[in-house]
Amino acid sequence: MSARHRAAVRPDAPAHQPGTSVSTVRVGRQGIYDGERRLVAYELLFRAHGGTTADLSSGAEQDHATSQVISATFGDFGVEQIAGDKPLFINLTRGFFTGELPVPCSPHQVVLELLEDVEVDEELLAGLDRLHAQGYRVAVDDFDGEESRLPAVERAEYVKIDLAASGERFEDVVALVRRHNPSALVVVERVEDDAEFERCAAAGCDLFQGYGLQRPVTLESVSLTPSQLVCLRLVRALTGSDAPIGEIEQLVASDPGLSLRVLRTVSSAGYGTQQEISSLRQAIVLLGRRQLCSWVVLMLLGGVTSVDTESLTTVLARAAACARLVPADSDLAYTVGLLSGVATVLGMAEGDLVETTGVALSVRAALLEGRGAAGRALQAVLSYEDDDDDTAGERGRSAYEVYEVSRAYLAGLSTAMATVEAVLEHD
Repeated sequence: MSARHRAAVRPDAPAHQPGTSVSTVRVGRQGIYDGERRLVAYELLFRAHGGTTADLSSGAEQDHATSQVISATFGDFGVEQIAGDKPLFINLTRGFFTGELPVPCSPHQVVLELLEDVEVDEELLAGLDRLHAQGYRVAVDDFDGEESRLPAVERAEYVKIDLAASGERFEDVVALVRRHNPSALVVVERVEDDAEFERCAAAGCDLFQGYGLQRPVTLESVSLTPSQLVCLRLVRALTGSDAPIGEIEQLVASDPGLSLRVLRTVSSAGYGTQQEISSLRQAIVLLGRRQLCSWVVLMLLGGVTSVDTESLTTVLARAAACARLVPADSDLAYTVGLLSGVATVLGMAEGDLVETTGVALSVRAALLEGRGAAGRALQAVLSYEDDDDDTAGERGRSAYEVYEVSRAYLAGLSTAMATVEAVLEHD
């Protein structure tokens, strides 16, 4: 499979990729296991940009980190992608427990961890009671026998104990938890080897976490701006045959920059219209769906400010070439080539992009599996871009001769260059 078709999930990737208008979002994930060493839950950890750990000193930094983890988990990644149906333990700072900051996720699949440096006072205990009433489960993190934290332990569904920190007092701390909250599940952290696992099991612990079971894994996902999400919805609408003009107009109008660009372009003398443009809808109709789709993709990729001209041209050339190779279904082929190019420039996996746009099954099959005429055309065009003459026919399942692909690509390249040049003129 071509490198451009691999998922861009790399633990060592930069947080912001030069030449793109998107940033990457990172969370760490470590498994939590039961006494039979079966995976039963995950803990989510903040991961700083460019690294595998986070050194956060101030309360504001910790609040920000927590918000990033929650936002990434439930927004950029999706719970199912990270943990399936297993519970997620998420560290929260004081503000989330006292109600100063909202908990932006439902109680269904999360366990809220109360960090060890959060003071347990009446305000915090009232917050715990309020969260319990809302259906949330709470874990007291890094409990080490502190008397001041016992009221929180008594309210918790889970109590986490750091094996290394408690040392020889470990069994006594476990016993203290059992006396104050017999129903709480005891989770042992920093279990490094089999001997430590057996020690914790003998002490009656319920769940286990640490390098001896699984090292933390850093997950990475592309984060799109609200404007880019609008553009992706527009791509879906423009490439579907049943999207009414009213829906398209509404989406274009929701992005002021795109609205202005459409009006400027259609009103310009260079565009060739003699009509006076009186509405956004009129401009959209005159521009045409395919041309508008090209403009939307350019907006999606950041215009000409953060994505180089060559990359923009390649995206549009790939789409146009696919369309020329499948004249019987050129709109479908154009969409497949367009989305393939967008995924390449954004550094997204095609599967993730397809899920985000919600395109038709025929587009999915062509883009992800190379099925149908559009899928075969895309494979042939990708081979041409790779300068792989020997395999162009193989990837295209012998549907096209090399000269056919070359002719289609060069014609598409000419159209793409004209479109990008128009962007430069009217941006």
